Amino acid sequence: MNPPAVTHPNTSTDTDASARQEQTKSANAGDLSASSLTGSSEVRLSRSRQTWTGAGSAAGFVLRYLSPMRRLLTDVLGSESDADRALAILISHLVKAGYSGHAKGRLRDFLILGLRSAAKARVTEIESKAKKAGESFRPRDLDLDSAKTESRRWLSYWREGLLQRTWRALEREQHRERTRAHRIESGEVDAGDAGVVADEPVNDLVHDVMRMVADHSGESSEVIAGRVAELAERSVSAAEVKRQLPIARSLFAQLLADEISLTLENADAKAIQAEISKLGLQKAFSGLQVKA
Repeated sequence: MNPPAVTHPNTSTDTDASARQEQTKSANAGDLSASSLTGSSEVRLSRSRQTWTGAGSAAGFVLRYLSPMRRLLTDVLGSESDADRALAILISHLVKAGYSGHAKGRLRDFLILGLRSAAKARVTEIESKAKKAGESFRPRDLDLDSAKTESRRWLSYWREGLLQRTWRALEREQHRERTRAHRIESGEVDAGDAGVVADEPVNDLVHDVMRMVADHSGESSEVIAGRVAELAERSVSAAEVKRQLPIARSLFAQLLADEISLTLENADAKAIQAEISKLGLQKAFSGLQVKA
């Protein structure tokens, strides 16, 4: 069984309630309805027209990418506590001023400028506090080289942040399918509910199958089925793994493309392709029909 060529980073939960609220407001723009979980291998790059520049709440939207931002600030400031304070300064500014007319280009470029400013503001804050307390202060050396738009470290953190969000989106799709399966089994399916189609196969393992194959590359379908069965707490056959894996791969790629499109001002197919290439995410789309 060929494994999906997708990195599975350590997942992390959202650390701010407003971030979850913003995700709900935007209807999880990367998500697909349960009825779209089919065996299609087609990925539409410019499927969504929503971008970061049109977000109603700048602070709420930016919190979606808290993980890569925090990692970079920790490198710049050399302290997690200082990184958290710098993030608070940045988010507070976004709450008050929004994008301040700078909502252009790529979100990651906009953020890196904000992160640099927030890091400097944090150092100034520490210095002012020390002076008021009559304490000595040794100037902090900031690692601003890593806080540049094209720095390898920032691009790496940004890439992993996008993948984390895509994995969580895939997990939500799996949960939605399991809810549909439960309704079918319990006879609760409403014929008028367009989101629930009783005669379609249930694809309630897309996240778990994808995760197990990514984490245990090279194992047989039978072994993967056993691992997935432990997570799903039900019997899972090798045939079921083989059926749901290509669905999971195409869905993951679509969710990733949608997530990337959100971070671009002009999210046309060419721009999305360029960002996929820049971030080294081409393997996620390997073997799939990628269309504009």
